[in-house]
Order: sequence, then C-alpha cells, then structure tokens
Amino acid sequence: MRVSSYRYIYLAALAAMMMGTIGVIARYSQVDPASLTFYRLGLGAVILAFYLALTGQLKFIAARPPALVLLNGVLLASFILCFLSAIQSISLTLAILLVYLAPALSAILAHFLFAERLTGRTLLLILLAFFGFAMLQQFQIDSRLEQQQGLWYALASLLTYTAFILLNKKLPDTVPLYHKSFYQLLVGALCVLPLMASHPWPDADQWVWLVLAGLFPGFLALVCALQAIQHLPTRLFGTLAYLEPVVVIVAAWLLFSEPMSWLQWLGALLILTSGVAQAWLTQDTEIS
Repeated sequence: MRVSSYRYIYLAALAAMMMGTIGVIARYSQVDPASLTFYRLGLGAVILAFYLALTGQLKFIAARPPALVLLNGVLLASFILCFLSAIQSISLTLAILLVYLAPALSAILAHFLFAERLTGRTLLLILLAFFGFAMLQQFQIDSRLEQQQGLWYALASLLTYTAFILLNKKLPDTVPLYHKSFYQLLVGALCVLPLMASHPWPDADQWVWLVLAGLFPGFLALVCALQAIQHLPTRLFGTLAYLEPVVVIVAAWLLFSEPMSWLQWLGALLILTSGVAQAWLTQDTEIS
C-alpha cells in the first residue's frame, strides 16, 4: 500500500472517532437534544461553507440541491435528534449499537427495494448482528417506562439512519460529496430550528460544548470522511467507520462507568464483528 493511502486510512479512522464524540459531548454538556442537534448541524454547515470558500471550492454548493439531498437532511436531523434523546435514559453503548444495526437493516430492505442480492453469508451476518443485540439486552426487555422510552428513541434513530443510508444509495454519482454534505447539514439544522423557540439561549459554559459539537463531529469529522471516502475502497472505509461505536463503548465504560456484563460485551463484539464483515461483503457503504 502506498504511503498516500495510509494518510486516508488515518483520516477515515480520525473521522469515525470524532463522530463518536457527540455522545460524550451530550453527557458532559447537559445540553438538550434539540439544541445540540441544531448547533452540531448548523455550525457544521457554516464552518464547511467557510472552509470551501477558503479553499476555492465554493462552487460545489452553488447549484440547486436535488430533492433527495433535502430529504436526507431531514433524515440526518431526525437520526441525530433521536439518538441524543435516547442516551438521556439508556446507556451510550445500547443506543449506539442499536443504531449500528442500520447497515444490516438497510441490506435487508435494499434486497427488496433495489433488487440488491442478499447472499447467504450476508444474511447470516445480519442474523448474528441482531442476535448480538439480544445478548446486549441480556435476552430481556427492561420494563421501566424511562428505559422503554429511550429504546423507542433509539429505534427511531435506527430507522431514520437506515432510510438515510438507503436514500444516499439512490443519489447520482454526479452530485459532489461536499454539495450533498453541506445541504444535508443546512437542511437538518433548519428542521430543528422550530424546536429552538421553546429553549432558552445557551449559557456561556454551554457554548464551549456547542462549538465543540459543531467543530469536531459536525465539521472536521465530515471533511476527513469525505477526503477518505474519495480515495479508499468502500470496504475499507466501511470497516474503519466501526471505530465510532468502539469509541462510544470505551468512553461509556471509562468516563461514565456504564456497567457491562460478559454477555453484553460478547453481544457488542458480535455486532461489531458482523458489521465489519458485512462491510467487506458489500460495495455500498455510506457515511452519517
């Protein structure tokens, strides 16, 4: 492998790890999900526009965005908002691994919607991933209302992220990555804007966390991911993307002391392993 290829591997890994910081930022900042979603997407769009202007690439966002790009912006906002709402009442690990069942679910739906052939090996990996989630739940459903609400939010996040992946598959290759990324961020922020009317202006100490959310998981992770995905094989990029749930799981364990039994650790490992293996069996992996 050429030295230049390693650069893009590092960028892909860095992007995934920065994407995983949003859960940590949410926990430490105590900012409500709507505000954190709005500023992550809104500041991300603003910083990306400045970046494109400084690098002479502003032409990429000059054209009118396709309808699918606008719809994906709505799905992006929904996915993030539901995830941040979920982690208010359930563990980071449970929420992120439920969300990362989206590639498995999208593979099943793509088989029926887009006639993408679902092989026996892929189906086995999908079943193993869902079995891993059952292990993570220790083969039981928590009856507490708060936990159930968190799971519903996480399930909504899974479904909207799945739809996001599927619709990104239908976007023509002629749409530049920076173009669709900017408008997805912008539309996502505008979708959450009406929810901000009932929220007070952020405190001074909260602004630090909001800027961090817009800078790291909102902008830098996106730029690193876009550069990497243009130069790396889809399978390799899809594999490195699974560093995001790894970062979230480790952070939940080290920073927030979220307990994990051996059964849950094995379930998490099964989901991650199945996801990485599936990335090597498919040619179409998208980013968030």
